Amino acid sequence: MSNIENVDFSGVEITPFTPEEDFGRAQQDYLAQVAAAAGVTPQAPGEPPDTRSPEQKAYEDYLRELRRQREEAQLEEARRTEQRRRDARQTIAKVLGDYGLDSLGDYIYNEIIVKEAVNIDDPNAVIYAIRERPEYQQRFSANAARLKKGLAELDPGSYVALENEYRQTLQSNGLPANFYDQTDDFRALIEGDVSPAELNERVQLGYRAVADADPAVVRQMRTLYGVGEGELAAYFLDPTRAAPLLTRQARAANIAARGQEQAGIQLTGALAEDLARRGITEAEAQRGFQEIGGLGELRQTFAGEQALTEEQLVGGQFGIDVQAQQELERRRRGRVAQFAGGGTFARTTGETSGSTRLAVGEAQ
Repeated sequence: MSNIENVDFSGVEITPFTPEEDFGRAQQDYLAQVAAAAGVTPQAPGEPPDTRSPEQKAYEDYLRELRRQREEAQLEEARRTEQRRRDARQTIAKVLGDYGLDSLGDYIYNEIIVKEAVNIDDPNAVIYAIRERPEYQQRFSANAARLKKGLAELDPGSYVALENEYRQTLQSNGLPANFYDQTDDFRALIEGDVSPAELNERVQLGYRAVADADPAVVRQMRTLYGVGEGELAAYFLDPTRAAPLLTRQARAANIAARGQEQAGIQLTGALAEDLARRGITEAEAQRGFQEIGGLGELRQTFAGEQALTEEQLVGGQFGIDVQAQQELERRRRGRVAQFAGGGTFARTTGETSGSTRLAVGEAQ
């Protein structure tokens, strides 16, 4: 203490303690030391003393801890819920894009995902919940027609998968990229319950059989069925026409083209389809009509012979008309015999009666 007189306190502002304040500070320090030694919370001056028992204090501490844990759990659950909703919205947004239902994104989030009207972890359940929406019914419009026909309604995933199979089938068969590549183009196929396998058959055995053939076949499609070149694909993909019939018509057009080409005969649609139905191939038609074309005088009606129509000639050649076949054979034998005897032929100018044209001059 002897050196304090040598300390320079100039410039230092000193606030002196009153005796009461000095005592109060000393009392607080003392109480704090006593409380620390006893393991209790010191009471501030003027506060009532803590009269709780140790058990009551422990119970209250337990309740506070439970409340703290519950609040933390609620915050964590809210965080997880929001994350699930964000994940669900992203997943549904992709599904909507695949299904062509992007316009329903906000509606689904606000009315279904946020309200959790269905299991938001299941995209198909979310999509199915909007099946009464006009946008949904327009997008999957073939389902209404299927139900009227007694066919099962397709869920969105199956519906879109079927469209994709149709699209892949057409593209793999070389159809134009801008032909039958929209959802509306596939509606009739889905309404008609046309499988991808049947569609492939329609293309390969029908459309391709005509489109890849020579122009004569295309002309026969127009002659027999009124189908122009630009209409071929639509004609063979039309689900209202049965695939077996379309395939038969394609073969009929090929057969008719060979008849016109080799024998100058224009077949009717019925006869051409009959030959196709009997399994006559294009190669067999080629040979058969070549033989008809080579009949020469046998196709002409001579005196005393029965007139044969072109349809009978074709029927006789391909074994359909036995009577015509027998008549052609009689003509062969008779004319060979006349040639052998050195005679001349008389040919009727009409059917089997009237004036006849001889090898030299005319006779009545």
